Formats: sequence, C-alpha cells, structure tokens
Amino acid sequence: MLRRQLLLAADRLRALCYAKPRDWEGRTFSQKVQWRCRHPDPKVDYASWVDKYRAKALVAGLFPVAQTYAIVRDPEEIDALALPPTFVMKATHGWGMSLLVENGIVLGGNRKATGAGRPSNTAFLRQVTTKWMKSKQHERRSKGERHYRQVDFGVVFEAYVQPVDYEVQLFLLAGRFRLALVLFRPFFFKNVAHQIYDEDWTLRESSAAQLGVSPSAGIEVPRPPASLFEALERLCHPIDHVRVDFLVSNGRYYFSEFTFTHNGKNGPGLIASFDVQLGQHWPR
Repeated sequence: MLRRQLLLAADRLRALCYAKPRDWEGRTFSQKVQWRCRHPDPKVDYASWVDKYRAKALVAGLFPVAQTYAIVRDPEEIDALALPPTFVMKATHGWGMSLLVENGIVLGGNRKATGAGRPSNTAFLRQVTTKWMKSKQHERRSKGERHYRQVDFGVVFEAYVQPVDYEVQLFLLAGRFRLALVLFRPFFFKNVAHQIYDEDWTLRESSAAQLGVSPSAGIEVPRPPASLFEALERLCHPIDHVRVDFLVSNGRYYFSEFTFTHNGKNGPGLIASFDVQLGQHWPR
C-alpha cells in the first residue's frame, strides 16, 4: 500500500512537468494510448481499475461477474484442496497468464492446451504462480506501462463462465461508447473471428465469413442493453479512455476486465481501420 501511494505521488509530480505534444490532435488512438502509458493520468487510481479482483468491487451491483474462489498475493497461500474441482486461474493483471482446470485436471493455459492432462495439485499451482511473478513479461510491462506499477501482483481463482457465445470489448472515451470489437473464439483457439460495430451499433467490419470460426460468427450480434451503457458512462466518465470487456453467455453480460492498453499498446491490432477515427474522440 505504501509503495503504491509513493508511486502515485511520483506520477502526480511528474504530470506537472509534462504537457501533451503539439501534434496531439493528429495522433491516432493507439498512438495516444502509447503516450498515456508513459504519462499516467495522476487523477486515476489505476490499481483499482486494472487489478481484475479489485475491479469486481467497482462494478458490484452493476454487472454479473464470475464468482471468486480465492485471491492470493503469495504463492504459499495457495491450497488446491480449498478450491472447487473446476476453475479459471489468472493473474490479477496482464495477459498470457491464465490456466483452465476442469475436474481437477489442467486443460491448458494461456488459451492453449499447454500442460493439459496433469493434476492441479498445490505444488503445481504454486509453481505456475511463481513463474508468472518472475516472468520477463511482467517485469517489462511494469517498466513500459507506468500506471501498472501501482498494481500489486496477485492471482485470482474464479468460476469458469460457460458457454461463452462471444466476447465484447467496448471502447469508451470519457465514458462515451465509441466502438465495439466482438470476438468469437473458444477458450482454446487458433483463429479468431471478429466483428466491429460503431457507436450506433452498425456493423462496420467482419472477418467471420472468411474464417468460419463459429456458426454464429457470421450473424450480427444484438446491441447490449441501454442500461449497460448508462452504467458504464456514470462509472467511466472521469477517465479519458478505457476498454471494458465482457463475456456474453446466454444473453448475460459478465464483466471481465478494464484495460488501458488495448493490444498491449502494440498498435491498433484488429481495429486498425478505425484507429484514426477513434483517436479523434479522445477528450482534450
């Protein structure tokens, strides 16, 4: 807690010494995201938003969330016997750190069938957690994305939401919904089909027909309920930008996470055709 407060204070002092670059208005969305990674907004407590466990408290009562079975900050706190036989294990922030266990057997990790077939005993789960904590990726992210330095590493064990019909990533600028990226992919996948909808929920792009990943991937998905957008606007209006992800299961929108680094700040990814347009919506 003290470390996080010191880092936040340092970011606030640093913010007094910088201004947005002269070419700011001409930058794309992904370019502005990269700049924000180096210059966190001192008014935002990023730790409360990007920690997947703490974020559940922010959306409590607004959206359904996967049930949390355990949250640990130290590998030695893990006890496999205290967990149900089926669960998802993932780092509280970052990507590439997840594990799916069903009936006590590992089905795979990081969206791949890596390690499938082995039992999920305490020693193994502690080993995985330690590996994630000491990974070069975690170290690089903490250095390259300053606002993630405020987040204490942890691992959350939660319910496996299924079936997942599709995933929705909503891009919000000052709380206003501007673009949606819809993904069709199973937990383990090789190809991803996607659709992109604008703020009027008009389908603007679709790869589904070419990839044929899912029978439903070629069908336009319904606009999320108005109450979801209203709740997000109230919650997120003080923040210049945030992406909010949901898992859609049988028509229910399960909150997944907040992220400030779309595509790991490595460019626009699947929303490349809308990178310029989305950047124009960034609040001044």
